[in-house]
Amino acid sequence: MAAFGIGAKLRQERVGQGLTVDDISRNTRIARRFLEAIETDDFSDLPGLVFARSFVRQYALTLKLDPDPLLAELPKQDQSTVLLPAPPAHARSSYQRDRRQSILISLVWLLLALGGGGAAYMYFNHSMHKAAVQAEARATGSPAVTNAPAASPESRRTVPAGNSTPQATAAPAAAPQATAAAPVQVSLTAHDAAWVQVSADGKLIFTGTLQPNETKEVSAEEQVRVLTGNAGALTISLNGKILESIGPAGQVRVVKLTAEGPQLVSKAPAPAPDPL
Repeated sequence: MAAFGIGAKLRQERVGQGLTVDDISRNTRIARRFLEAIETDDFSDLPGLVFARSFVRQYALTLKLDPDPLLAELPKQDQSTVLLPAPPAHARSSYQRDRRQSILISLVWLLLALGGGGAAYMYFNHSMHKAAVQAEARATGSPAVTNAPAASPESRRTVPAGNSTPQATAAPAAAPQATAAAPVQVSLTAHDAAWVQVSADGKLIFTGTLQPNETKEVSAEEQVRVLTGNAGALTISLNGKILESIGPAGQVRVVKLTAEGPQLVSKAPAPAPDPL
């Protein structure tokens, strides 16, 4: 297979960014010998066309390059008549064994990456939630509470004594709607997942995780109190005015919002690692 000049372009960009082949190998999980073969346009050492195109794509994306122009210089998968170079002169059984080993290693790395990512996400959410609850408990002097939703008024209604059959009850009165007349109007918008606990005039309004682009609006007569485990992920608006960030990403913060403005109640330290 004739040299495509792909390797020279990738090598030139890598050197220009001050990266080594080992840096690229760590970022892409591609064996160093495969990266060196790509940079020298020696595609005979790669496991096959599918892997050659995949490795070139990953290499280009790591360097923040558009992979399509580079892949256009490689044979397409549906061009069955265009073949990669003949395999090395070593025995066929050894070549097949090496190829199977390379595929197995790639699959193992993929599974490890997926499993590690899921575990890290669960650990982060668990730690942030626990730290946020502990910070609120320290700030208010009350026992820490869990993330269980508050019981609704409907769930607290009981059947009168002596009557085993539940009686039909009138529909509950509609909850008072937030109006423009309320002195404190607060809007919380998340641009990353953020656990929050919101209370208005001392009454718990919401406890849970806001997902990216999700907004929660709260109004109060005197104050709105916000506790979050990911301060940098929230944009807070008070009476129509967007406030400055209450803290960096991943930090626990408690802020009191009144008609006079925001007041940072607590700057809790980053939570210590806590085994799940």
